[in-house]
Amino acid sequence: MPPFRRDRARPSATPPPYTNGWLWRHQQRHRTRRAGAEGKKALPGVSSSATDIVRCGATCSHSVNAVATHADAISRSLPPPAQFLPHLALGFFHQEARAPRASPALPPRFVPTEAASRLLGPRPQLEHVAAGLFDHARPVASRNGRVVLELRREARADGLTLSVCNPMTGEISMLPPLSGDHCPGHYVCAILTGDDLDVPAPSGFFRVLLVYNRRSFTALRSCSSADADAGVACRWGPEERKPGGKISANMLRGLGHAVVVGGAAYWPMHHEAFGVRLDGPPSEPMDMCPVPYRQSHYYAGERLLGTSPDGKRLSLLDVGFLGCTDFCINIETQTAAGGEWEGHEQARLKLISLPELGITMTTAFKLRWFGEKSGTVIFTVGEGGGCTSQGVFILNITTRCLEKVADGVECHAWKYLCGYEMDREALFASSDRSVLTSR
Repeated sequence: MPPFRRDRARPSATPPPYTNGWLWRHQQRHRTRRAGAEGKKALPGVSSSATDIVRCGATCSHSVNAVATHADAISRSLPPPAQFLPHLALGFFHQEARAPRASPALPPRFVPTEAASRLLGPRPQLEHVAAGLFDHARPVASRNGRVVLELRREARADGLTLSVCNPMTGEISMLPPLSGDHCPGHYVCAILTGDDLDVPAPSGFFRVLLVYNRRSFTALRSCSSADADAGVACRWGPEERKPGGKISANMLRGLGHAVVVGGAAYWPMHHEAFGVRLDGPPSEPMDMCPVPYRQSHYYAGERLLGTSPDGKRLSLLDVGFLGCTDFCINIETQTAAGGEWEGHEQARLKLISLPELGITMTTAFKLRWFGEKSGTVIFTVGEGGGCTSQGVFILNITTRCLEKVADGVECHAWKYLCGYEMDREALFASSDRSVLTSR
Protein backbone atom coordinates (compact mmCIF):
# COMPACT_ATOMS: atom_id res chain seq x y z
CA MET A 1 0.00 0.00 0.00
CA PRO A 2 1.40 3.46 -0.84
CA PRO A 3 2.15 5.80 2.06
CA PHE A 4 -0.70 7.84 3.45
CA ARG A 5 -0.76 11.28 1.78
CA ARG A 6 -3.02 14.16 2.68
CA ASP A 7 -2.95 16.81 -0.06
CA ARG A 8 -5.47 19.11 1.53
CA ALA A 9 -3.90 19.17 5.00
CA ARG A 10 -0.76 21.16 5.59
CA PRO A 11 1.41 21.21 8.70
CA SER A 12 0.68 24.20 10.88
CA ALA A 13 3.70 26.38 11.56
CA THR A 14 2.12 27.79 14.71
CA PRO A 15 0.00 25.24 16.58
CA PRO A 16 -2.67 26.57 18.93
CA PRO A 17 -1.40 27.46 22.41
CA TYR A 18 -2.44 25.15 25.25
CA THR A 19 -2.05 26.54 28.73
CA ASN A 20 -3.03 23.64 30.98
CA GLY A 21 -0.34 21.09 30.12
CA TRP A 22 2.33 19.90 32.50
CA LEU A 23 5.03 21.58 30.45
CA TRP A 24 3.34 24.96 30.44
CA ARG A 25 2.72 24.89 34.17
CA HIS A 26 6.41 24.45 34.95
CA GLN A 27 8.09 26.16 32.00
CA GLN A 28 5.85 29.12 31.14
CA ARG A 29 8.74 31.30 30.05
CA HIS A 30 9.74 28.85 27.31
CA ARG A 31 6.38 28.04 25.69
CA THR A 32 6.38 30.85 23.09
CA ARG A 33 6.00 29.43 19.57
CA ARG A 34 7.44 31.20 16.50
CA ALA A 35 7.67 30.51 12.79
CA GLY A 36 9.84 27.64 11.57
CA ALA A 37 12.11 29.91 9.54
CA GLU A 38 13.04 31.92 12.63
CA GLY A 39 13.79 28.69 14.46
CA LYS A 40 16.32 27.66 11.84
CA LYS A 41 18.01 31.07 12.02
CA ALA A 42 18.27 30.81 15.79
CA LEU A 43 20.34 27.62 15.53
CA PRO A 44 22.72 27.98 12.58
CA GLY A 45 24.89 25.08 11.56
CA VAL A 46 23.02 22.39 13.53
CA SER A 47 22.96 19.01 11.80
CA SER A 48 19.79 16.96 11.31
CA SER A 49 20.28 14.83 14.41
CA ALA A 50 18.20 14.89 17.58
CA THR A 51 21.37 14.19 19.57
CA ASP A 52 23.11 17.20 18.02
CA ILE A 53 20.12 19.41 18.79
CA VAL A 54 20.15 18.24 22.41
CA ARG A 55 23.88 18.90 22.71
CA CYS A 56 23.52 22.31 21.09
CA GLY A 57 20.67 23.21 23.41
CA ALA A 58 22.76 22.35 26.44
CA THR A 59 25.74 24.56 25.60
CA CYS A 60 24.43 27.82 27.08
CA SER A 61 21.31 29.58 28.32
CA HIS A 62 20.78 31.29 24.95
CA SER A 63 20.78 27.93 23.14
CA VAL A 64 18.48 26.40 25.74
CA ASN A 65 15.97 29.19 25.17
CA ALA A 66 16.32 29.00 21.38
CA VAL A 67 15.67 25.25 21.31
CA ALA A 68 12.67 25.62 23.64
CA THR A 69 11.18 28.52 21.68
CA HIS A 70 11.35 26.78 18.30
CA ALA A 71 10.64 23.23 19.48
CA ASP A 72 7.84 22.65 16.98
CA ALA A 73 9.85 23.74 13.93
CA ILE A 74 12.94 21.84 15.06
CA SER A 75 11.00 18.65 15.73
CA ARG A 76 9.37 18.77 12.29
CA SER A 77 12.66 19.36 10.50
CA LEU A 78 14.43 16.34 12.01
CA PRO A 79 14.38 12.81 10.58
CA PRO A 80 13.17 9.95 12.79
CA PRO A 81 15.72 9.15 15.51
CA ALA A 82 18.19 6.38 14.72
CA GLN A 83 18.67 5.48 18.38
CA PHE A 84 16.70 5.30 21.59
CA LEU A 85 16.33 8.57 23.51
CA PRO A 86 16.09 7.45 27.18
CA HIS A 87 15.15 10.90 28.48
CA LEU A 88 11.79 10.77 26.66
CA ALA A 89 10.44 8.28 29.25
CA LEU A 90 8.56 10.13 32.00
CA GLY A 91 6.74 7.40 33.92
CA PHE A 92 3.43 5.56 33.62
CA PHE A 93 -0.32 5.86 34.07
CA HIS A 94 -2.36 3.27 35.90
CA GLN A 95 -5.72 2.75 37.50
CA GLU A 96 -5.87 1.19 40.92
CA ALA A 97 -8.39 -1.50 41.75
CA ARG A 98 -11.78 -0.20 42.83
CA ALA A 99 -12.43 0.13 46.53
CA PRO A 100 -15.95 -0.78 47.73
CA ARG A 101 -18.10 -2.24 45.01
CA ALA A 102 -20.58 0.64 45.00
CA SER A 103 -17.90 3.31 44.67
CA PRO A 104 -17.03 4.83 41.28
CA ALA A 105 -13.84 3.93 39.46
CA LEU A 106 -10.83 5.85 40.68
CA PRO A 107 -9.23 8.37 38.31
CA PRO A 108 -6.05 7.34 36.50
CA ARG A 109 -2.88 8.23 38.35
CA PHE A 110 0.52 9.14 36.93
CA VAL A 111 3.72 7.89 38.57
CA PRO A 112 6.76 9.90 37.37
CA THR A 113 10.36 8.82 37.10
CA GLU A 114 12.95 10.67 39.14
CA ALA A 115 13.93 12.76 36.10
CA ALA A 116 10.29 13.59 35.34
CA SER A 117 9.75 14.74 38.93
CA ARG A 118 12.61 17.20 38.53
CA LEU A 119 11.14 18.50 35.28
CA LEU A 120 7.42 18.54 36.09
CA GLY A 121 7.26 18.68 39.85
CA PRO A 122 6.62 15.85 42.31
CA ARG A 123 3.01 14.97 41.42
CA PRO A 124 1.88 15.77 37.85
CA GLN A 125 -1.63 14.41 37.28
CA LEU A 126 -4.34 14.55 34.62
CA GLU A 127 -6.57 16.76 36.76
CA HIS A 128 -3.99 19.49 36.17
CA VAL A 129 -4.76 19.24 32.44
CA ALA A 130 -8.57 19.09 32.57
CA ALA A 131 -10.20 19.26 35.98
CA GLY A 132 -13.03 16.74 36.29
CA LEU A 133 -12.89 15.40 32.73
CA PHE A 134 -10.83 12.32 33.61
CA ASP A 135 -12.35 11.56 37.03
CA HIS A 136 -13.89 8.34 35.69
CA ALA A 137 -11.39 7.54 32.96
CA ARG A 138 -8.99 4.68 32.34
CA PRO A 139 -5.87 4.70 30.12
CA VAL A 140 -6.13 2.26 27.20
CA ALA A 141 -3.12 3.21 25.01
CA SER A 142 -0.13 5.54 25.02
CA ARG A 143 2.47 6.46 22.38
CA ASN A 144 4.47 9.45 21.15
CA GLY A 145 3.26 11.86 23.81
CA ARG A 146 -0.44 10.97 23.49
CA VAL A 147 -2.61 9.00 25.88
CA VAL A 148 -5.92 7.44 24.85
CA LEU A 149 -8.41 7.45 27.73
CA GLU A 150 -11.81 5.84 27.97
CA LEU A 151 -14.24 8.19 29.69
CA ARG A 152 -16.32 5.96 31.90
CA ARG A 153 -19.68 6.48 33.57
CA GLU A 154 -21.62 4.41 36.06
CA ALA A 155 -24.20 2.93 33.66
CA ARG A 156 -22.22 3.52 30.45
CA ALA A 157 -25.43 4.94 29.00
CA ASP A 158 -23.47 7.01 26.54
CA GLY A 159 -21.65 3.99 25.11
CA LEU A 160 -17.91 4.16 24.50
CA THR A 161 -16.30 7.61 24.53
CA LEU A 162 -12.55 8.02 24.02
CA SER A 163 -10.30 11.02 24.40
CA VAL A 164 -6.80 11.59 23.01
CA CYS A 165 -4.76 13.75 25.37
CA ASN A 166 -1.24 15.17 25.30
CA PRO A 167 -0.55 15.86 29.00
CA MET A 168 2.61 17.83 28.24
CA THR A 169 0.81 20.46 26.15
CA GLY A 170 -2.73 20.09 27.50
CA GLU A 171 -4.15 19.33 24.04
CA ILE A 172 -7.35 17.23 24.24
CA SER A 173 -9.34 15.70 21.36
CA MET A 174 -12.72 14.08 22.05
CA LEU A 175 -13.68 11.25 19.70
CA PRO A 176 -17.32 10.68 18.70
CA PRO A 177 -19.05 8.22 21.06
CA LEU A 178 -19.87 4.70 19.92
CA SER A 179 -23.24 3.63 21.28
CA GLY A 180 -25.94 1.08 20.67
CA ASP A 181 -25.03 -1.57 18.12
CA HIS A 182 -21.82 0.31 17.32
CA CYS A 183 -20.47 0.07 20.87
CA PRO A 184 -17.85 -2.70 21.19
CA GLY A 185 -17.52 -4.91 24.23
CA HIS A 186 -13.99 -5.65 25.39
CA TYR A 187 -11.45 -4.12 23.02
CA VAL A 188 -7.78 -3.28 22.61
CA CYS A 189 -6.57 0.04 21.29
CA ALA A 190 -3.58 1.42 19.40
CA ILE A 191 -2.69 4.97 18.35
CA LEU A 192 -0.59 6.15 15.41
CA THR A 193 0.75 9.73 15.29
CA GLY A 194 2.37 11.97 12.72
CA ASP A 195 5.82 10.70 13.70
CA ASP A 196 4.85 7.30 12.27
CA LEU A 197 4.18 8.61 8.76
CA ASP A 198 6.62 9.01 5.88
CA VAL A 199 5.05 12.33 4.81
CA PRO A 200 4.51 15.55 6.79
CA ALA A 201 1.45 15.48 9.01
CA PRO A 202 -0.61 18.30 10.52
CA SER A 203 0.27 19.24 14.08
CA GLY A 204 -1.48 16.91 16.51
CA PHE A 205 -2.34 14.27 13.89
CA PHE A 206 -3.40 10.85 15.20
CA ARG A 207 -5.30 7.73 14.18
CA VAL A 208 -6.91 5.48 16.78
CA LEU A 209 -7.64 1.80 16.10
CA LEU A 210 -10.00 -0.47 18.04
CA VAL A 211 -9.91 -4.29 17.80
CA TYR A 212 -12.90 -6.13 19.31
CA ASN A 213 -15.07 -9.20 18.82
CA ARG A 214 -18.51 -9.58 17.34
CA ARG A 215 -20.50 -12.82 17.52
CA SER A 216 -18.71 -14.59 14.67
CA PHE A 217 -15.69 -12.44 13.76
CA THR A 218 -13.10 -9.98 15.02
CA ALA A 219 -13.85 -6.40 14.02
CA LEU A 220 -11.61 -3.38 13.36
CA ARG A 221 -12.57 0.28 13.45
CA SER A 222 -10.52 3.47 13.34
CA CYS A 223 -10.93 7.20 13.84
CA SER A 224 -8.54 9.77 12.36
CA SER A 225 -7.95 13.43 13.11
CA ALA A 226 -7.21 13.87 9.37
CA ASP A 227 -10.94 14.39 8.84
CA ALA A 228 -10.93 17.36 11.20
CA ASP A 229 -7.77 18.74 9.56
CA ALA A 230 -9.57 18.64 6.20
CA GLY A 231 -12.56 20.55 7.56
CA VAL A 232 -14.74 17.48 8.19
CA ALA A 233 -15.90 16.49 11.67
CA CYS A 234 -13.76 13.76 13.20
CA ARG A 235 -15.63 10.48 12.75
CA TRP A 236 -15.25 6.71 13.04
CA GLY A 237 -14.72 4.77 9.84
CA PRO A 238 -16.85 1.75 8.92
CA GLU A 239 -16.49 -1.47 10.88
CA GLU A 240 -14.21 -3.92 9.09
CA ARG A 241 -13.96 -7.69 9.44
CA LYS A 242 -10.57 -9.19 10.28
CA PRO A 243 -9.65 -11.84 7.68
CA GLY A 244 -9.18 -15.37 8.93
CA GLY A 245 -10.28 -16.75 12.28
CA LYS A 246 -11.78 -14.86 15.17
CA ILE A 247 -9.44 -13.96 18.03
CA SER A 248 -10.54 -15.84 21.13
CA ALA A 249 -12.02 -13.81 23.98
CA ASN A 250 -9.23 -14.86 26.36
CA MET A 251 -6.52 -13.91 23.87
CA LEU A 252 -8.18 -10.56 23.14
CA ARG A 253 -8.31 -9.72 26.85
CA GLY A 254 -4.60 -10.44 27.14
CA LEU A 255 -3.36 -8.56 24.05
CA GLY A 256 -2.68 -5.35 25.96
CA HIS A 257 -0.01 -2.97 24.72
CA ALA A 258 0.72 -2.53 20.99
CA VAL A 259 3.84 -1.24 19.26
CA VAL A 260 3.95 0.48 15.87
CA VAL A 261 6.54 -0.32 13.19
CA GLY A 262 6.38 0.95 9.60
CA GLY A 263 2.90 2.39 10.04
CA ALA A 264 1.44 -0.90 11.39
CA ALA A 265 0.31 -1.71 14.93
CA TYR A 266 1.37 -5.09 16.34
CA TRP A 267 0.13 -7.15 19.29
CA PRO A 268 1.74 -10.39 20.57
CA MET A 269 -0.23 -13.60 20.00
CA HIS A 270 0.63 -17.31 20.31
CA HIS A 271 2.27 -17.99 16.94
CA GLU A 272 2.69 -14.55 15.44
CA ALA A 273 2.56 -10.84 15.99
CA PHE A 274 -0.90 -9.72 14.88
CA GLY A 275 -0.44 -6.61 12.71
CA VAL A 276 -2.83 -4.01 11.27
CA ARG A 277 -1.56 -1.33 8.88
CA LEU A 278 -2.72 2.15 9.91
CA ASP A 279 -0.88 4.52 7.57
CA GLY A 280 -3.28 4.11 4.65
CA PRO A 281 -6.13 6.48 3.80
CA PRO A 282 -9.03 6.16 6.27
CA SER A 283 -11.38 5.59 3.31
CA GLU A 284 -9.59 2.36 2.31
CA PRO A 285 -9.77 -1.01 4.10
CA MET A 286 -6.98 -1.76 6.57
CA ASP A 287 -4.39 -4.36 5.58
CA MET A 288 -3.36 -7.20 7.88
CA CYS A 289 0.40 -7.77 8.21
CA PRO A 290 1.10 -10.67 10.63
CA VAL A 291 4.69 -11.55 11.52
CA PRO A 292 5.24 -15.22 12.54
CA TYR A 293 7.52 -15.92 15.49
CA ARG A 294 10.60 -18.09 15.29
CA GLN A 295 9.42 -19.75 18.51
CA SER A 296 5.69 -20.22 19.01
CA HIS A 297 3.46 -19.63 22.02
CA TYR A 298 2.84 -16.36 23.78
CA TYR A 299 2.71 -16.28 27.56
CA ALA A 300 0.93 -13.23 28.94
CA GLY A 301 3.31 -11.25 31.14
CA GLU A 302 6.38 -13.16 30.01
CA ARG A 303 6.65 -11.91 26.41
CA LEU A 304 6.36 -8.38 25.07
CA LEU A 305 6.75 -6.80 21.65
CA GLY A 306 9.24 -3.96 21.21
CA THR A 307 11.11 -2.18 18.44
CA SER A 308 14.68 -1.75 17.27
CA PRO A 309 16.47 1.52 18.17
CA ASP A 310 15.73 2.98 14.73
CA GLY A 311 12.05 2.01 15.03
CA LYS A 312 12.09 0.03 11.76
CA ARG A 313 12.05 -3.56 13.05
CA LEU A 314 10.10 -5.57 15.58
CA SER A 315 11.70 -6.97 18.70
CA LEU A 316 10.46 -9.75 20.93
CA LEU A 317 11.27 -9.53 24.65
CA ASP A 318 10.90 -12.49 26.96
CA VAL A 319 11.99 -13.20 30.51
CA GLY A 320 14.02 -16.15 31.71
CA PHE A 321 16.50 -17.30 34.32
CA LEU A 322 20.19 -18.12 34.41
CA GLY A 323 20.95 -20.87 36.86
CA CYS A 324 17.33 -20.80 38.09
CA THR A 325 18.01 -17.70 40.17
CA ASP A 326 19.31 -14.89 37.95
CA PHE A 327 16.33 -13.06 36.42
CA CYS A 328 17.08 -11.83 32.89
CA ILE A 329 15.39 -10.34 29.83
CA ASN A 330 16.17 -11.65 26.33
CA ILE A 331 15.65 -9.37 23.33
CA GLU A 332 15.41 -10.84 19.84
CA THR A 333 15.16 -8.47 16.84
CA GLN A 334 14.17 -9.04 13.23
CA THR A 335 16.96 -9.01 10.67
CA ALA A 336 14.85 -6.64 8.50
CA ALA A 337 11.49 -4.93 8.64
CA GLY A 338 8.90 -7.66 8.15
CA GLY A 339 11.68 -10.22 7.68
CA GLU A 340 12.85 -13.32 9.49
CA TRP A 341 13.92 -13.44 13.10
CA GLU A 342 17.55 -14.04 13.99
CA GLY A 343 19.00 -17.49 14.55
CA HIS A 344 18.55 -19.83 17.46
CA GLU A 345 21.89 -19.24 19.14
CA GLN A 346 21.60 -17.63 22.56
CA ALA A 347 24.62 -15.45 21.71
CA ARG A 348 22.62 -13.71 19.02
CA LEU A 349 20.06 -12.53 21.55
CA LYS A 350 20.61 -9.43 23.64
CA LEU A 351 20.65 -10.55 27.27
CA ILE A 352 20.09 -8.23 30.22
CA SER A 353 20.69 -9.85 33.60
CA LEU A 354 19.12 -8.43 36.77
CA PRO A 355 20.41 -10.50 39.71
CA GLU A 356 19.97 -7.61 42.15
CA LEU A 357 16.19 -8.03 42.13
CA GLY A 358 16.28 -11.44 43.79
CA ILE A 359 13.46 -12.76 41.58
CA THR A 360 13.08 -16.54 41.43
CA MET A 361 10.90 -18.90 39.41
CA THR A 362 8.20 -18.70 42.08
CA THR A 363 8.03 -14.90 42.03
CA ALA A 364 5.10 -13.27 40.26
CA PHE A 365 6.18 -10.79 37.56
CA LYS A 366 4.79 -9.23 34.38
CA LEU A 367 6.28 -7.40 31.43
CA ARG A 368 3.87 -4.48 31.00
CA TRP A 369 5.01 -1.93 28.42
CA PHE A 370 7.78 -1.05 25.97
CA GLY A 371 8.76 2.54 25.15
CA GLU A 372 9.44 2.63 21.41
CA LYS A 373 11.30 5.96 21.44
CA SER A 374 13.10 5.67 24.77
CA GLY A 375 13.88 1.94 24.78
CA THR A 376 12.40 1.45 28.24
CA VAL A 377 10.68 -1.65 29.61
CA ILE A 378 8.17 -1.42 32.45
CA PHE A 379 7.57 -4.52 34.53
CA THR A 380 5.95 -5.32 37.86
CA VAL A 381 7.09 -7.73 40.56
CA GLY A 382 4.72 -9.34 43.08
CA GLU A 383 4.99 -11.91 45.81
CA GLY A 384 6.73 -15.26 45.86
CA GLY A 385 10.15 -16.83 46.38
CA GLY A 386 11.10 -14.58 49.28
CA CYS A 387 11.54 -11.64 46.90
CA THR A 388 11.69 -8.26 48.66
CA SER A 389 11.65 -6.14 45.48
CA GLN A 390 7.89 -5.86 44.95
CA GLY A 391 6.82 -2.85 42.93
CA VAL A 392 7.09 -1.27 39.48
CA PHE A 393 10.44 -1.04 37.68
CA ILE A 394 11.61 0.82 34.57
CA LEU A 395 14.59 -0.64 32.73
CA ASN A 396 16.36 1.06 29.84
CA ILE A 397 17.68 -1.62 27.49
CA THR A 398 20.46 0.60 26.12
CA THR A 399 21.93 2.06 29.30
CA ARG A 400 20.72 -0.91 31.43
CA CYS A 401 19.74 1.62 34.05
CA LEU A 402 17.11 0.18 36.40
CA GLU A 403 14.82 2.45 38.42
CA LYS A 404 12.17 1.47 40.94
CA VAL A 405 9.35 3.97 40.48
CA ALA A 406 6.69 2.50 42.80
CA ASP A 407 6.95 0.26 45.82
CA GLY A 408 4.57 -2.32 47.24
CA VAL A 409 3.19 -5.73 46.36
CA GLU A 410 -0.16 -4.16 45.40
CA CYS A 411 1.47 -2.58 42.33
CA HIS A 412 1.53 -5.97 40.64
CA ALA A 413 -2.31 -5.99 40.59
CA TRP A 414 -2.67 -2.56 39.01
CA LYS A 415 -4.77 -2.60 35.86
CA TYR A 416 -4.59 -0.53 32.69
CA LEU A 417 -0.91 0.32 33.17
CA CYS A 418 0.43 2.44 30.30
CA GLY A 419 3.91 3.87 30.15
CA TYR A 420 4.29 7.45 28.98
CA GLU A 421 6.89 9.08 26.74
CA MET A 422 6.83 12.73 25.73
CA ASP A 423 7.45 13.47 22.06
CA ARG A 424 10.56 15.23 20.79
CA GLU A 425 8.78 18.57 20.52
CA ALA A 426 8.02 18.49 24.25
CA LEU A 427 11.60 17.49 24.98
CA PHE A 428 12.99 20.48 23.10
CA ALA A 429 10.35 22.83 24.53
CA SER A 430 11.13 21.72 28.09
CA SER A 431 14.32 23.84 28.00
CA ASP A 432 15.47 21.93 31.07
CA ARG A 433 19.23 21.69 30.88
CA SER A 434 19.54 18.71 33.21
CA VAL A 435 17.06 16.71 31.12
CA LEU A 436 18.60 17.77 27.79
CA THR A 437 22.04 16.62 28.88
CA SER A 438 20.95 13.33 30.49
CA ARG A 439 22.46 10.32 28.81
